[in-house]
Amino acid sequence: MDSVELAAGVIEAVRAAGVHEFCVCAGSRNAPLLAVLGSLPVRLFSFVDERSAAFFALGRIKLHGAPVAVVTTSGTAAAELLPAAVEAFYSGLPLVLVTADRPARFRGTGAPQSIEQVGLFGVYASPSIADWSRRGALHINVEIDEPWNDAVPAAGPAASRAAAPKSGGGTPPRQPARTPAFRNAVVVIGALADKHRGFVKERIHAPVYAEPLSGLREHSTIPFERMIKGFDHVIRIGNVPTLRFWRDLESLDVEVTHFSDLPFPGLTRGEVYPIEELPEIHGRDIDQSDYTQRFEQILEDEPQSELAMFRKLSEELPDGARIYLGNSLPIREWDLAATREPRGFVYEANRGANGIDGQLSTFFGWCAPDADNVCIVGDLTAIYDLGAPWIVPQLDARFRIVVINNGGGRIFGRVGALRGVDPALRARIIENEHDVRFEHWAKMWNIDVTELRPDAEASRRSWERYDALWA
Repeated sequence: MDSVELAAGVIEAVRAAGVHEFCVCAGSRNAPLLAVLGSLPVRLFSFVDERSAAFFALGRIKLHGAPVAVVTTSGTAAAELLPAAVEAFYSGLPLVLVTADRPARFRGTGAPQSIEQVGLFGVYASPSIADWSRRGALHINVEIDEPWNDAVPAAGPAASRAAAPKSGGGTPPRQPARTPAFRNAVVVIGALADKHRGFVKERIHAPVYAEPLSGLREHSTIPFERMIKGFDHVIRIGNVPTLRFWRDLESLDVEVTHFSDLPFPGLTRGEVYPIEELPEIHGRDIDQSDYTQRFEQILEDEPQSELAMFRKLSEELPDGARIYLGNSLPIREWDLAATREPRGFVYEANRGANGIDGQLSTFFGWCAPDADNVCIVGDLTAIYDLGAPWIVPQLDARFRIVVINNGGGRIFGRVGALRGVDPALRARIIENEHDVRFEHWAKMWNIDVTELRPDAEASRRSWERYDALWA
C-alpha cells in the first residue's frame, strides 16, 4: 500500500471517530500523514514540542467536548505523549494519538528513531478505534517505510477498522443493586460537568464542601476543608477531589460512597454509582461564621501574604472570567481564599493525575474566543512549560497569565513529613528555591504575564494563624 493511501485511510478513520482538530508536530516519518491533513478542511495547530501539543489537545477537548488528535513522528517524539495520555485516562478525555513508526523489522535492533511503540502507552490508551470508548486516549501507530512505500499499519486493525467508536467509556462504574442510605453525612463535590450541576444542587440538603471545579463553590455550606470532621459518612460527587482531606480520608474510619461519571473511587474503598442515581441527601447544619470572621481578619492583617493576594486577585477579575488553576498550591489557595461572591467564574484544571506537566499548554487549548481567559500558576509550573506560548500566534483569544512567584515549590513546606528536613537542604533539593523572574520570558513570546511576588514572612504568618484556627 502506498504511504499516502495508508495515511489517508488512517486520517479518514480518525475523522469518522469525530476528530475535527489536529495538533501536528513536524517530522520526516509522519510526512505522509501531514501531507494528507494539509489537503483536508480540518483545523491544524502546528507545534515543535510533542508534549505541549498533547496537553494543548486536552485543553481543546475541554473547550469543545470533542476528541482532538495529535500527530507525531517516530521515536522519542511518540514517548513525549505519555504524560497527556495519563491525564486523559484519569480525566476521561477522548485524546487521539497518531504516531508514525518505522516498520516492524526494525524493532529491537537499536536502529535510529526506532523504539518499541506498539503498546507504548500501556493501559493508558486503547489500541483500536473499534474498541475505543472515548474515555481516555486512543493510540494509532502507523508503520511507514522509506521511501514512503510499502507502508502498513503497525496494528492493522487499529487504523483500518473505521467503525464508529462505542459510546460510554472505560470500565463503567460499578452499579450495585441499590444506593445506600446515608446518616450523619457530609458531601464533597469535585469537578462536575455542567449538565449535572443543577441536578446535584437540587438533591443536596446537607453540609457540603464544593471545590471550584464543581461549579458550585459559591453554594458550599462548609468554606474550609478543616471543618469536614465529625461525620460518619462522606458522599463524594463528581471527579476525585483535590483537597488534602481526601488523602487523609484513606486512614479514617469513615464510610465513603461515590457518585461519578468516571469509574475511579480515588480511594481504596467505596462503591461508585452513576451521578444520575444520586438520591436526596439530608443532614444537619454547621455554624461556620466564627471561623469565617477569623479567617477574614487574617487576610486583612497580612495583605502581602499569598492568601491575601489570591483574595484580591479574585475580586479584581471580571465577572464571568474563565479561570484555569494550576497545580498544586494555586488551586488549593484559590479554593481557600478566593471570594465566594457569585461572579459567574468558569473553572478548569488538570486534576486527573494531578501532575505539573503541560499546565500552560492545556490552558492555551482551553482559551475561548470573546472571553476573559485567565491562567493562574505557580513559578515552577510555569518553568516546566516555558515553550507553551509557541501556539499563541495561532489562537484567536485574549488571555492573561498570572504567575505566583514565591521562589520555589513552597507547597512542600506544608507537607508534615518534610518539616523535619534541614531548612537549607529542603529549600535547595525539595523546594527548588530560585530567583527567576518572568518578565523576559513574557517579552520573548510577546504575551501578557502578571507576576505576583508575595512576601514570604507574611505568607508564613498567615498560614500559621490559619492552622491555629483548628488547633
